[in-house]
Order: sequence, then structure tokens, then C-alpha cells
Amino acid sequence: MYATVHQFRRSFRDGGEDWGTSRPGSLGGCVLAEIAGAAGAEITFWPDRDSAAACGGSAVYQVAFTGAAPGEPRFAQATWFAGPRRQEVADAGARAGRDRIWPAVRELRGAGNCYALVGEDNACLVLGFADSVETIEAVQRAVMTSELLPGEDEALLPGPDRVDVHRVLQANLPTPVGDPR
Repeated sequence: MYATVHQFRRSFRDGGEDWGTSRPGSLGGCVLAEIAGAAGAEITFWPDRDSAAACGGSAVYQVAFTGAAPGEPRFAQATWFAGPRRQEVADAGARAGRDRIWPAVRELRGAGNCYALVGEDNACLVLGFADSVETIEAVQRAVMTSELLPGEDEALLPGPDRVDVHRVLQANLPTPVGDPR
């Protein structure tokens, strides 16, 4: 599975509630509006790279991880790891997310689906959905207090370049099932 990410700036006069209707051939998507800000993003999921690339004008990412949790997608945290990143740093981040962080947060009340999107230069965008800002804060606390796993090297885990919290204006997210690749 692949995803396109189109970042935008919005006018506060625009309600935006009808943005992001499903694109033909897509598996679903969402439209996010930064809380107390003018930034936003439209994320669309695609079955293959060619479909994603045909969308044009948006960054294309491979969906490297999906996690399912029952929380309603009312809010989202977008965690950005800018590229280019060395492969060993990208691999360490993927392991941390899959083996340490997701198990620590998936059972939190209100936690929703999670998607890790990886670009060609190993840039990564992790989208975590939740039913409230308080749930996002609980997830952040769980992440920051989780202990490193045996073999994890803190030097390979520099942390994100940016973290944004968004209101979800529209969501028709694909159901995470098994390995997304």
C-alpha cells in the first residue's frame, strides 16, 4: 500500500468539512487541519506506487506499518522524520515503532489506527489517530516513558523533526490488516 501526502495552508473562512472526498481508485484517506494553525494535509492511500504517482503533485510514500486500534479518528498526530536518513537510522526507528512504541500505546483508551509512511529518502511520517487531544497526550507520555528494548541504540533514535496535532476534518481510512506491503 502507498500514500500521497499533500500539505496545504487553509483559510479560516473555509469550513473545509467537505474536503478530501475519496479519489477514484484510492483505498481511502483523510484531511487534517492543524489545531490553532493554518496548516493542513490531505493523505490518500493507494493500492500501488503507480496509482499514487499518477495522482501528481504530492509526495509518495510506502506504507511500511499499520496498526489497528478502536479509537475514532477525530484527532491525529503527524510525526515527521525528515529525509534523507541513513538506512540504519530508518531501520532503528521502524523497529522502535513496531516493537516498542505501538505495543505501549495501542491499548490506551481512545487510541486509533496508526500508519507509518516512508519516502524514497527514508523520510518518515507517522500518523496516529485518536478520539481526543487527551488521548494524544497520553500516547505521547507512553512513548516518552517506554524503556528501550534490548539491542536498541539510542544514538540511532534522534527523535522527530516536527510533531503536529490536527483535527480530522474527513476520514475514510483503510483498515490495517497484516503487513501493508
